[in-house]
Amino acid sequence: MKETARPRQAARRRRKIRNTIILIVAILLLLAAGVFYLQQQVQENFATTDETSVLSAEVTVGSISTTVSGSGTLASEDTEDVTIPSGVEIDELYVEEGDSVEEGDLLATIDTSSVLSALSDVQDQLDELDEQLEEASEDEVSSTVTAGVSGRVKAIFAEAGDDVATVVYENGALVLLSLDGYMAVDIESSDYEVGDSVTVTTSDGDDYTGSVSAVTGTVVTILITDNGPEYGDTVTVDDAYTSVLYIHEPLKVTGYAGTVKKVKTSLNAKVSDTTTLLTLTDTSYSANYDQLLTQRAELEELYQTLVKLYMDGAVYAELSGTVDSVTDASDSSTASGYYTTTSTTVSTGDETTIVTIDPDETMSVSISVDETDILSLEVGQEATITIESIGDDTYSGTLTEIDNTATSSGGVTVYTATVTLDKTEEMLSGMTASVYITIEGTDNALLVPEDAVNQTSSTAYVYTSYDETTGELGDMVEVTTGLSNGSYIEITDGLSEGDTVYYFESSDDSTFDFSSMMGGDRGGSSDFSGMDSGGMSGGMSSGGDMGGGMSMPGN
Repeated sequence: MKETARPRQAARRRRKIRNTIILIVAILLLLAAGVFYLQQQVQENFATTDETSVLSAEVTVGSISTTVSGSGTLASEDTEDVTIPSGVEIDELYVEEGDSVEEGDLLATIDTSSVLSALSDVQDQLDELDEQLEEASEDEVSSTVTAGVSGRVKAIFAEAGDDVATVVYENGALVLLSLDGYMAVDIESSDYEVGDSVTVTTSDGDDYTGSVSAVTGTVVTILITDNGPEYGDTVTVDDAYTSVLYIHEPLKVTGYAGTVKKVKTSLNAKVSDTTTLLTLTDTSYSANYDQLLTQRAELEELYQTLVKLYMDGAVYAELSGTVDSVTDASDSSTASGYYTTTSTTVSTGDETTIVTIDPDETMSVSISVDETDILSLEVGQEATITIESIGDDTYSGTLTEIDNTATSSGGVTVYTATVTLDKTEEMLSGMTASVYITIEGTDNALLVPEDAVNQTSSTAYVYTSYDETTGELGDMVEVTTGLSNGSYIEITDGLSEGDTVYYFESSDDSTFDFSSMMGGDRGGSSDFSGMDSGGMSGGMSSGGDMGGGMSMPGN
């Protein structure tokens, strides 16, 4: 029995091995057939594409420009606020947001009792200011300017009729004095030592004997008498060095109020501490007095506004337009006073805006601009605006403002640019607008489609012939390119108007659906979109360099 079982087991093993070999061979044959079929389909697919994907274009002459673009929302420009002094109460508002108004239309009625109360408060403020003005008028500035110390007059900046404060602001002083009797000049030299005697010649040709007072490195300081030489004169030292005279120990005589009546001194005059240099007028108008006068003028203007409100009993529109916003009437009486006073100052109170009117003339839209583009923008550049909610119409605008304050988000730095455009009836605040700002452009440019130009790191070229038999592009011509707008590119050298260029139609579809070649939809399991790196799309993009773009991967 054992001897009989052994042959049977061996036979079963042989059959099992034979069946396994047959199965492997069948699988290999199926795989080979599948690969052959795929190759045929790819070749047919690319061959068909090659017949239809070659395009031609004629070099034309036209205009081209580059733009910076962005989107934002429309906002009204040049709106006017209609205000009343805080504390004045509104009886009734007669307009709502969106209403159209004409100049002179009634906007609101006023509670006249609140206006009377305000007038009383302002009158009290005026009375108090008058008392302060009376005190300030007695605080007069001296009508003379004296030297204060002994010295020599070397510069006089003031003339009769000059405002003292203005002279000091522009020159730093009314008069310059020399205190120690010396003028000085600095030269660059290594030929002198302290105590050396030199000759200093003025621009008028007068010679003065000077002495080296200090040597600091290569800077030599030389002193000469202050009796005669002019402050700021260009002098020559030992006929070799040129420099400018300055006062060795200067004193600035200053002032802060009044008008120069007469100059009582002269250049090079020797003066004592009590010597009168200038006489002044209008000295009673001290800085404090002038400030109080300004504040009183503001109060007087407010008083007149309140009187008009009391007489009219209402507020009227001062321009025509659309009511952009309305303030709740209950918020218009938040303050009871108008001015607060101290012993020396008066400060104005707030105003309340009750209505904002849009004159319906202009609108603006602000866009974010990347840091790489912001330096190419300038106020005054033209812009084109489209508003999708209105239609396909385009509107002209102007870049009116560039905010150089940067904001950053996610590592991206942006700036804000504002474009202004004329308003139409259809435009409403808040509508989304797309903006295209023209930053560079040229007319009479030679243009070809951008897809027709092949770019490398060092050159650009086009093809000017096409062989329909072989499917190859030929006659490669090197070109120089200029502006590009994403669709067309400027050719500045290499082509002429009327030349024809050939190129392959570009495609954004980088996927290859093998399921369509395997006999139908496989439920997504056969969509090998990731096989773009296998060489198929790369072969197509190489243009004429690869025999018309039909180079097969793996061949």
